[in-house]
Amino acid sequence: MAFIDFSDAAHPALPVANSNPVASLFGDQLSRLERRVVELAREDGLQSLIPPRERKWLARLVFGPTPPSKMLANEQLEALRQLAVKAWHHGYTLPVSAIREAQAAGHSEAKVGAVIDFIGRLRAPVRRLAA
Repeated sequence: MAFIDFSDAAHPALPVANSNPVASLFGDQLSRLERRVVELAREDGLQSLIPPRERKWLARLVFGPTPPSKMLANEQLEALRQLAVKAWHHGYTLPVSAIREAQAAGHSEAKVGAVIDFIGRLRAPVRRLAA
């Protein structure tokens, strides 16, 4: 069997296939680190958005030390993580306050839209029974 390479016959204006499908869904809106934050936010629950409280001495004695927080040290990445967590749980019915908080942290409207659209496409559709 022979192999014929037709890549030189392709028109140079044709788009080149991207090897990373996740990057193609985001376009050029997010960096690699930001994409990773959005992907990791899928595993976080809504309770991870509440700032952790320090345990008192009796609670530390009974339950052990305070568990590590899921909050990120970088304020922009934390705002992106909070947006992604809310989007993973609410989908397109995301509260407007979540979008405003992400924009107040310095994220553009295009970046916020790319994150919400990406998560909306990957979420499993919810099936509800008619009552």
